[in-house]
Amino acid sequence: MTTFNQHRLTETNPLSMRIVMILLFWITVLAGTKVFAADAQAVDVRLQAFQVVTQDKGGEKLVPAIEANPGDTIEYQVTYQNHGKSIAKGVAATLPVPDGAMVYLDGSAAPKAVQASLDGKQFSPLPLTREVMRNGRRTVEPVPPEQYRFLRWDLGDLAPGKAATVTSRMRVAVPPSARLARS
Repeated sequence: MTTFNQHRLTETNPLSMRIVMILLFWITVLAGTKVFAADAQAVDVRLQAFQVVTQDKGGEKLVPAIEANPGDTIEYQVTYQNHGKSIAKGVAATLPVPDGAMVYLDGSAAPKAVQASLDGKQFSPLPLTREVMRNGRRTVEPVPPEQYRFLRWDLGDLAPGKAATVTSRMRVAVPPSARLARS
Protein backbone atom coordinates (compact mmCIF):
# COMPACT_ATOMS: atom_id res chain seq x y z
CA MET A 1 0.00 0.00 0.00
CA THR A 2 1.43 3.37 -0.98
CA THR A 3 -0.32 6.51 0.21
CA PHE A 4 0.43 10.12 -0.58
CA ASN A 5 -0.87 13.61 -0.22
CA GLN A 6 -3.18 14.91 -2.92
CA HIS A 7 -1.61 17.47 -5.26
CA ARG A 8 -3.28 20.41 -6.96
CA LEU A 9 -2.41 22.10 -10.24
CA THR A 10 -2.89 25.82 -10.68
CA GLU A 11 -3.17 27.71 -13.93
CA THR A 12 -1.26 30.68 -12.49
CA ASN A 13 1.96 28.71 -12.01
CA PRO A 14 2.95 26.48 -14.94
CA LEU A 15 5.81 25.01 -12.89
CA SER A 16 3.25 23.53 -10.49
CA MET A 17 2.43 20.88 -13.05
CA ARG A 18 6.11 19.96 -13.37
CA ILE A 19 6.53 19.78 -9.61
CA VAL A 20 3.42 17.65 -9.16
CA MET A 21 4.70 15.32 -11.88
CA ILE A 22 7.96 15.00 -9.93
CA LEU A 23 6.07 14.10 -6.78
CA LEU A 24 3.98 11.60 -8.71
CA PHE A 25 7.20 10.17 -10.18
CA TRP A 26 8.38 9.42 -6.65
CA ILE A 27 5.10 7.76 -5.82
CA THR A 28 5.23 5.64 -8.96
CA VAL A 29 8.83 4.60 -8.34
CA LEU A 30 8.16 3.72 -4.72
CA ALA A 31 4.96 1.85 -5.58
CA GLY A 32 6.87 -0.16 -8.17
CA THR A 33 9.97 -0.66 -6.06
CA LYS A 34 10.42 -4.09 -4.61
CA VAL A 35 11.25 -4.12 -0.95
CA PHE A 36 14.45 -6.08 -0.54
CA ALA A 37 13.25 -8.57 2.06
CA ALA A 38 12.59 -12.29 2.27
CA ASP A 39 8.86 -11.69 2.83
CA ALA A 40 8.49 -8.56 0.67
CA GLN A 41 4.75 -9.15 0.16
CA ALA A 42 4.16 -8.42 3.84
CA VAL A 43 6.03 -5.08 3.87
CA ASP A 44 3.94 -2.01 3.03
CA VAL A 45 5.55 1.24 1.90
CA ARG A 46 3.96 4.59 2.80
CA LEU A 47 5.30 7.84 1.32
CA GLN A 48 4.50 11.27 2.72
CA ALA A 49 5.75 14.58 1.31
CA PHE A 50 5.93 17.73 3.42
CA GLN A 51 6.98 21.25 2.56
CA VAL A 52 9.45 22.70 5.06
CA VAL A 53 8.24 26.15 6.07
CA THR A 54 10.41 28.54 8.09
CA GLN A 55 8.50 30.26 10.87
CA ASP A 56 8.95 33.85 12.09
CA LYS A 57 11.08 32.87 15.08
CA GLY A 58 13.38 30.73 12.94
CA GLY A 59 11.82 27.37 13.68
CA GLU A 60 10.51 25.01 11.03
CA LYS A 61 7.09 23.59 10.39
CA LEU A 62 6.17 20.68 8.11
CA VAL A 63 2.98 21.12 6.07
CA PRO A 64 1.53 18.66 3.55
CA ALA A 65 3.16 19.25 0.16
CA ILE A 66 0.17 20.19 -1.94
CA GLU A 67 2.16 22.34 -4.35
CA ALA A 68 5.83 23.26 -4.62
CA ASN A 69 7.88 25.84 -6.47
CA PRO A 70 11.53 25.86 -7.52
CA GLY A 71 13.69 26.45 -4.47
CA ASP A 72 11.17 24.97 -2.00
CA THR A 73 12.39 22.31 0.41
CA ILE A 74 10.42 19.07 0.59
CA GLU A 75 10.86 16.46 3.31
CA TYR A 76 10.03 12.92 2.26
CA GLN A 77 9.11 10.43 4.97
CA VAL A 78 8.87 6.81 3.90
CA THR A 79 7.64 4.17 6.33
CA TYR A 80 8.18 0.46 5.79
CA GLN A 81 5.82 -1.65 7.91
CA ASN A 82 5.79 -5.43 8.26
CA HIS A 83 2.18 -6.65 8.22
CA GLY A 84 3.27 -10.27 7.87
CA LYS A 85 3.44 -13.02 10.44
CA SER A 86 7.16 -13.60 10.09
CA ILE A 87 10.27 -11.45 10.20
CA ALA A 88 11.01 -9.56 6.98
CA LYS A 89 14.75 -10.10 6.68
CA GLY A 90 17.22 -7.72 5.11
CA VAL A 91 14.84 -4.83 4.42
CA ALA A 92 16.46 -2.04 2.39
CA ALA A 93 14.84 1.31 1.61
CA THR A 94 15.82 3.02 -1.66
CA LEU A 95 14.71 6.54 -2.59
CA PRO A 96 15.29 8.18 -5.97
CA VAL A 97 16.45 11.78 -6.37
CA PRO A 98 14.98 12.74 -9.79
CA ASP A 99 17.68 14.23 -12.03
CA GLY A 100 17.04 17.86 -12.94
CA ALA A 101 13.98 18.02 -10.70
CA MET A 102 15.15 17.57 -7.12
CA VAL A 103 18.45 18.12 -5.30
CA TYR A 104 19.39 16.11 -2.21
CA LEU A 105 20.18 18.36 0.76
CA ASP A 106 23.44 17.17 2.28
CA GLY A 107 23.14 15.87 5.84
CA SER A 108 19.33 15.68 5.79
CA ALA A 109 18.98 11.89 5.51
CA ALA A 110 17.89 9.95 8.58
CA PRO A 111 18.90 7.51 9.84
CA LYS A 112 22.42 8.81 9.24
CA ALA A 113 23.74 5.39 8.11
CA VAL A 114 22.74 6.06 4.50
CA GLN A 115 24.37 5.19 1.21
CA ALA A 116 24.09 7.07 -2.07
CA SER A 117 24.42 6.26 -5.76
CA LEU A 118 24.86 8.13 -9.01
CA ASP A 119 23.33 5.32 -11.10
CA GLY A 120 21.06 3.27 -8.81
CA LYS A 121 23.35 0.24 -9.11
CA GLN A 122 26.45 0.96 -7.06
CA PHE A 123 25.90 2.38 -3.57
CA SER A 124 28.55 3.69 -1.16
CA PRO A 125 28.49 5.38 2.25
CA LEU A 126 28.36 9.18 2.29
CA PRO A 127 30.11 11.26 1.21
CA LEU A 128 30.57 9.82 -2.28
CA THR A 129 33.97 10.28 -3.92
CA ARG A 130 35.35 9.64 -7.40
CA GLU A 131 38.71 9.37 -9.09
CA VAL A 132 39.53 12.10 -11.60
CA MET A 133 42.55 13.11 -13.60
CA ARG A 134 43.96 16.53 -12.60
CA ASN A 135 47.15 17.78 -14.21
CA GLY A 136 48.02 14.27 -15.35
CA ARG A 137 47.57 12.79 -11.88
CA ARG A 138 44.80 10.62 -10.47
CA THR A 139 43.14 12.22 -7.51
CA VAL A 140 40.07 11.48 -5.40
CA GLU A 141 37.52 14.24 -5.00
CA PRO A 142 34.12 14.44 -3.34
CA VAL A 143 31.00 14.13 -5.50
CA PRO A 144 28.71 17.13 -4.89
CA PRO A 145 25.55 15.96 -3.07
CA GLU A 146 23.43 17.60 -5.78
CA GLN A 147 24.65 14.86 -8.12
CA TYR A 148 23.33 12.01 -5.93
CA ARG A 149 20.46 10.18 -7.70
CA PHE A 150 19.52 7.51 -5.15
CA LEU A 151 19.68 7.06 -1.38
CA ARG A 152 19.57 3.68 0.35
CA TRP A 153 19.28 2.55 3.95
CA ASP A 154 19.83 -0.98 5.26
CA LEU A 155 16.94 -1.35 7.70
CA GLY A 156 17.89 -4.89 8.69
CA ASP A 157 15.22 -7.30 9.87
CA LEU A 158 11.70 -6.01 10.46
CA ALA A 159 9.70 -8.00 13.02
CA PRO A 160 5.97 -8.61 12.51
CA GLY A 161 3.99 -5.46 13.31
CA LYS A 162 7.11 -3.29 13.39
CA ALA A 163 7.86 -0.29 11.18
CA ALA A 164 10.92 1.74 10.19
CA THR A 165 10.88 5.24 8.75
CA VAL A 166 13.51 6.96 6.63
CA THR A 167 13.52 10.67 5.81
CA SER A 168 15.34 12.94 3.44
CA ARG A 169 15.04 16.54 2.39
CA MET A 170 15.26 17.68 -1.19
CA ARG A 171 15.12 21.08 -2.80
CA VAL A 172 12.98 21.55 -5.88
CA ALA A 173 15.47 22.33 -8.63
CA VAL A 174 15.39 25.66 -10.40
CA PRO A 175 15.09 25.01 -14.15
CA PRO A 176 18.13 26.10 -16.21
CA SER A 177 16.03 28.67 -18.08
CA ALA A 178 15.06 30.32 -14.77
CA ARG A 179 18.71 30.33 -13.61
CA LEU A 180 19.74 32.10 -16.82
CA ALA A 181 16.98 34.67 -16.40
CA ARG A 182 18.28 35.52 -12.90
CA SER A 183 21.81 36.21 -14.17
